[in-house]
Amino acid sequence: MKYIYLSSLIIAMSAFLFMGCDNADYKAQGNSLYIADAAGTAKATTITMDGGADINVTVRLAQKLGEDVEVEIGFTPEILTGYNANNGTEYEALPAEHLPQGATVTIPAGEISATFQLHIDDFTTNGITYAVPLTLGNVIKGNVTKSAAQGRFIYVLSKPLNVSVPVMKPVGSDKAETDPEKDWGAAVETYTLEAWVRMSYLSRNNQAIFNVRANNELYIRFGDANSPYNYLQVKAHGDGGTDTARDWNINEWYHVAIVYNGSELIIYRNGIRIAGKQVPVPKGGMIINGLQMISSGSSWFRAECAMSQVRLWNYARSEAEIQNNMFFEVNPKNPNLIGLWPLDEGDGNTFKDATGQGRDMTAGAGLIRRWEHNVRFDKK
Repeated sequence: MKYIYLSSLIIAMSAFLFMGCDNADYKAQGNSLYIADAAGTAKATTITMDGGADINVTVRLAQKLGEDVEVEIGFTPEILTGYNANNGTEYEALPAEHLPQGATVTIPAGEISATFQLHIDDFTTNGITYAVPLTLGNVIKGNVTKSAAQGRFIYVLSKPLNVSVPVMKPVGSDKAETDPEKDWGAAVETYTLEAWVRMSYLSRNNQAIFNVRANNELYIRFGDANSPYNYLQVKAHGDGGTDTARDWNINEWYHVAIVYNGSELIIYRNGIRIAGKQVPVPKGGMIINGLQMISSGSSWFRAECAMSQVRLWNYARSEAEIQNNMFFEVNPKNPNLIGLWPLDEGDGNTFKDATGQGRDMTAGAGLIRRWEHNVRFDKK
């Protein structure tokens, strides 16, 4: 009888354990809802807005449940404030008219996740980078709570540049420049100058793409005295020059960024550092008073130079900042911009300063040979 009793007890315990294992995936205890993208270390991700954008938001359970779980999808602009402060960004919340009202997502019984697709129609951003600060709202159905730490995530919308660009080649002393009679008086300790550039000819030296009018030299050209001339040289603060390797190709778009961080002059190409040199701090500081483009005259400048998105900043941009913004507009209201010339007018000979500071550039009468339209730098 004892043997039978023990066997019965073992069978009962086994049945209990089996039932417990069978239901393990459907426990509510300790369960929570969270956004799958928020489960990693990133607090935001960038979505390319090319003719609109689709954001796929996967909502997950820590454990499956034997009932449907429904949760609200909310949008909380306030979470951008802290994110911008901590990351040096200036994202703005996507206007409410682009967002759905009363959105929910349902995870069916026995499933671990469900995906909510948010479609954003294309719209003009005017250089502003918008973001969707998404949060999980009220749990409408299901015995589960939402995660506080992983119940929110930021989706950044970046719209690739698709612009008109001028193709320039000087006649005589033609150049493009800001008003030479007006000094800006922009005092800087560090700076960044960046642009997209394409050259049709690199077999001549001293083809100057930029000449910053300042109390200390900042002169950027293709080629010095020694051939071959397919390299970029930056002469800064009286230094002999910082040179890149001789590996630039004709008829190829390059993103160029010249960064001075207070001690070193760094050249970036397509977001990657390719040259750097210790350069003395300018005596008396650096006072920037104007800007010239294609400035060495027709006897030296033989190329047709296409150029776009000229940006002059009053600080040293990081490699990440350069890479993250090469293919996209920047906010013209950014207070760190000394000037912003998109060069995307499509006609005429005036390049507007998008910052609104009135630092427009005027091109010489024969400088602009033609305009090219619908140029995409992310699809070179």
